[in-house]
Amino acid sequence: MSTVVRYREARSRALFRELDANPSLLLLGGAVTLPFNPDDGLLERYAERILWPPISEFGTAAAAIGAAIAGLRTLVPISTSSFMFYGWAPIVNEAPNVRYLSGGAVCAPVAFHVMAGSRRGGAAQHEHTPQAMLHNVPGLRVIAPATPADVDAAFHIALTGEDPTIIVDHVALAEYEGPLGSPPSDISRPTLLRDGGDVLIVSYSLMVQHALVAATLLAADGIAAAVLDVAQLAPLPVAELIAATEGHEALLFVDESRAAGSPATHMLSRVLQARPRVAARLLCTLDAPSPFAPHLVDEILPDPQRIASEVRALLDH
Repeated sequence: MSTVVRYREARSRALFRELDANPSLLLLGGAVTLPFNPDDGLLERYAERILWPPISEFGTAAAAIGAAIAGLRTLVPISTSSFMFYGWAPIVNEAPNVRYLSGGAVCAPVAFHVMAGSRRGGAAQHEHTPQAMLHNVPGLRVIAPATPADVDAAFHIALTGEDPTIIVDHVALAEYEGPLGSPPSDISRPTLLRDGGDVLIVSYSLMVQHALVAATLLAADGIAAAVLDVAQLAPLPVAELIAATEGHEALLFVDESRAAGSPATHMLSRVLQARPRVAARLLCTLDAPSPFAPHLVDEILPDPQRIASEVRALLDH
């Protein structure tokens, strides 16, 4: 049984479920949904479980990681992903290395939730896609949900697993709807959201939603496009990704990150190593800082129309 809910509702339900299931779970700050989405009641319902640290991302991240090493599970919400750069050293150099440096004796199951991507007007300092850097750090689990089912599973994995985990959430996903079942789905492998025999569009986060719209546009031209959602970016499920592309001879990888070092670039390279004769293209944000003016943002980001155009060019090649 499943029900259709909005993305932001699925996110709140998942967080509330995990807070209820683990009375010792603490939040270091309460901005899991704010300021981009309406208040979901978190602050009132779990006020005693929310600690309000000083404005120091380095100190907050370090405290959360230390608490995790000592056995206390914490979630650190970071309302704008660029703020996490001030806490970069503990996040990428301490949490993912504890297990390795201790020979597996100690782990740091800390969770970070960051709001990322273009909010149309956030400009160069507030519209980062940190997953392009984070997925290159061994020992970190990086999840970028695209659907209500994805975000539901992401919180379950992040708050019950043994890996330091970062949920890279997109600021523009809040009102998208989708089915939500129970128990949480398995996002350790790619999910085919739409079938089609002419081309497979591979992406994650908001770009999956854009790909679904593009597939509808292409259907009007008689092109059957499939859409694959790869929610777990690290560790990347390489074997499952390659297997999911079998049966498709045309592939388009889409990413809101810039192309250099992006998750989609990595996916493309791994698939081409296994399937060197497949026709494949990559569509990413242009290699420029994010503009402040919304009409200029539209010039650099992938959108459904650009995705559809890339598919047509791929099939015409």
